[in-house]
Amino acid sequence: MYSVHRGAIIAVPIRKAQRIAVTDHVVMRVELFDGRAIEISAGHPTADGHAFSDLRKGSSLGGTTVVDVRQVAYRHAFTYDILPDSDTGTYFAAGALIGSTLSKPATQDFGRTNMSR
Repeated sequence: MYSVHRGAIIAVPIRKAQRIAVTDHVVMRVELFDGRAIEISAGHPTADGHAFSDLRKGSSLGGTTVVDVRQVAYRHAFTYDILPDSDTGTYFAAGALIGSTLSKPATQDFGRTNMSR
């Protein structure tokens, strides 16, 4: 998995993972400027420590712009939480940098990453 670690975007192992059974679960469907979308729990943190439920059309999410946000029914039996083995605890999903539910919200400046690695 890719994360920001020591100011660079690098592949890191997963430090911790958890699976939770759900029924009748609702998630946020966040569509991004480049056409990608992510479906994620409303309380899941963004890389800057906000919740996905705070996102609106025009918001920035991990370096890309949100074009639509809406609640949708979750179609799977389990949700999954992961924590990358990095100093930020962030990872990329649908091309956007997001936070982990298994760590404290990061307080670092994610705008200054070394993309050359």
